Amino acid sequence: MTYKTDKLKARIIEKFGDQKTFAAALGMSEPMLSRLLNEGKDWKGSMLMKAIELLEIPATQVDSYFFEPTVAKKQQKEPS
Repeated sequence: MTYKTDKLKARIIEKFGDQKTFAAALGMSEPMLSRLLNEGKDWKGSMLMKAIELLEIPATQVDSYFFEPTVAKKQQKEPS
């Protein structure tokens, strides 16, 4: 499953100015963070907890930042 990342990316910019600075604060490379964000993959364990803390995301909003599923585009029916 993949997840939406627009809200998370906006929060990163709001709090850190850019992804490179946030990646450094997380202790990961910018390319690794970019893959996480652009591929919409799961954040795991301590990395997730650290990101929540650094971005000051309230516990009640974690799902909307990290686990909002992308919606597959419906295939359009061809005209008969």
